Amino acid sequence: MHKHRTGEGQSIPFRNERYFCSNGVWYFQTRGGKHKGPFANKAEMEAELSSFIDQKKIMNPSFSRPAS
Repeated sequence: MHKHRTGEGQSIPFRNERYFCSNGVWYFQTRGGKHKGPFANKAEMEAELSSFIDQKKIMNPSFSRPAS
């Protein structure tokens, strides 16, 4: 079930997961469509994704972390 994010109107846009496992290694996809990885496991990928988001927030204070 998708939830509204801050600033969204009535309808909730389609969202897909931005991470995936392929051939036993993990990747995440940026909003620009680029893949980051490979990462040895999901925990490593999640840590790198969190770091990536934090860097984006520093560069652009209006950048928001996606809702879980």
